[in-house]
Amino acid sequence: MSETMLATLSNIRTVEDMIVAFEDEQHCRRLLEGMVWPEGRICPACGYKHSIAIAGRDMGKRRARPGLYQCSSGDCRFQFTVTTHTPLHATKLPLRVWLKAMWLMLQSDKGLSSVRLAEALGVSQPTAWRMGHALRLMVAREHMLDGTVEIDHFHLGGRPRKHPDDPPPGRGRKGQANTQKTPVMAMVQRPSDDTPGAPAGDARAAVVTGLSFRGAERVVETQITPNARLMSDEAKAFMAIGESFAEHETVKHSSGQYVRNAVHVNSVEGFNSRVRRTIAGVFHHISPQHADLYFHEIGFRWSQRVVTGSTVRKTRHGREIVRTLWSRVPPALQLPNVFRAAIGRQMRRSPDGGISIKSAVAVFG
Repeated sequence: MSETMLATLSNIRTVEDMIVAFEDEQHCRRLLEGMVWPEGRICPACGYKHSIAIAGRDMGKRRARPGLYQCSSGDCRFQFTVTTHTPLHATKLPLRVWLKAMWLMLQSDKGLSSVRLAEALGVSQPTAWRMGHALRLMVAREHMLDGTVEIDHFHLGGRPRKHPDDPPPGRGRKGQANTQKTPVMAMVQRPSDDTPGAPAGDARAAVVTGLSFRGAERVVETQITPNARLMSDEAKAFMAIGESFAEHETVKHSSGQYVRNAVHVNSVEGFNSRVRRTIAGVFHHISPQHADLYFHEIGFRWSQRVVTGSTVRKTRHGREIVRTLWSRVPPALQLPNVFRAAIGRQMRRSPDGGISIKSAVAVFG
């Protein structure tokens, strides 16, 4: 990250600062190029690190659009801009609108609904909805969790409406589900260091087909390294999964045990509560097919914190415990972490007016 860009982002603290910083379209393009290409321009088609600028070339009576580059590789010669092969690909909105939208969504503690974002930017609600999903797609992380990782499950959704002609839900026996809510698997990585300035660990969540061993295993094996130290409750699926890891510690909630020295799942339960409060208070309802995108956003917010110190608190039983104090990273300084994995992640409109994800992982960079 260049010092000029860092200084610009560090000075954005209020809405007025944000409006001034993201007012000029050319300046916003330079900021975005610095965040997407922190190590220099990269061709999104082949990954070649040398290119030439052709934005000033005369094209008869017309000129090439601003910020256009051409790959210098003889086998490629691909022309691209900073938004090519990203969720902002082929956007018709000015970049200043995109940066304002990202700042507003990151500024809010639990996110911003598409209705409120549309009112703030002066765009339509469907446009604001797709802009929100562009942010959620860019903050998805693919690296595996290691160290100490807590896992837990919860159910997503509200109480179903009662219809007199529908049979009552089952009791979990004979193949009858005891709830119609969507099961979700959550994972939280504990921070490796508690010194001031240390970042928080990552948090993940994913919709699962069920709370069985196979359903949970398919999620865990793609998210957590085998040499991690696993923390969970006494659920049977978690007990079976724990055998595949270097170490597995459990707490027995059924016996009233919630903390045993450093063994607990309080962090992941706090993340579960954050997910439920965010959905109930901001979005009100999310569809299961888009739930993972919302989990990316909530998990990204969880990780954008740093340790500021510690303090001694007393429990209601009079026992003294040490609590870690956290401070949130300013929203403007979160933007480089948002755009660093933008290349290779593409989002397109579907024929029914929704979105379709073309590529969910970064290709280069």
